[in-house]
Amino acid sequence: MTESQETELKTQLAVLQTKLETKNEAQEYRLNSLEIEVGKKFDRLEAKLDYVLEATRNRPTWLVALTISGLMTIATGLVIYLVAR
Repeated sequence: MTESQETELKTQLAVLQTKLETKNEAQEYRLNSLEIEVGKKFDRLEAKLDYVLEATRNRPTWLVALTISGLMTIATGLVIYLVAR
């Protein structure tokens, strides 16, 4: 192998290494961008879920709702009974 061929091979190797490093940096940048984007989406989703959970905590349970409904039905029935009597 002559000296010029050896120099040419070294140059090609250096170019390939540079391309590989550039490609790796680009992939790392895309991965970091994707990670940041997914993190932001999870934060928004978590905020929405917290809002939904807080809204459900402020509502009465089914037992309370049925009890109130039953008591209102009884009270309405008694009022009608007293008025009709």
